Amino acid sequence: MRAPPEVRVEILQKLMDQISYESEKGSVIVVEGIRDRNALQKIGIAGRILCLQSSRKNLVGFAEELHDVRYVLVLTDFDRQGVFLAKRLARQLNAQGIRTNLVIWRNLRSLTRSDIRSIEELPRFYRRLQEESSLFSELSEGGYEVPVLSNHRKPRRTATKA
Repeated sequence: MRAPPEVRVEILQKLMDQISYESEKGSVIVVEGIRDRNALQKIGIAGRILCLQSSRKNLVGFAEELHDVRYVLVLTDFDRQGVFLAKRLARQLNAQGIRTNLVIWRNLRSLTRSDIRSIEELPRFYRRLQEESSLFSELSEGGYEVPVLSNHRKPRRTATKA
């Protein structure tokens, strides 16, 4: 069961605050492409954001360029390729002695589940959640009972013979 929109907005805001905090502390954020970087900047994430795919290097070469970095926040996409890249990059960076953070990525992935598949969709997802949250609160404040939607059907009543 999913949490209500206002709860999901709050969780997403906390995750964005964590990303922003890590970035301000000097962590490098690694995303897959330029659109992902632009999406994070649109949300307000500043700092050093590197694009894995646009570097035109393989994963090992990309990781070796980060020799001066102490901490990396991995934010690849949530599709199969992104999951593979995140795990492989974290393994490579850890082997080089660079600390990596996959916790925020995992939390984002679980929060957005089937809603989005890439980081570039994050700003639109965030806006949609905010709109749903405000609609939900308006309905609740107006004295209306908000319907709970369920996929479960009520069992049919069969006539019993007496």
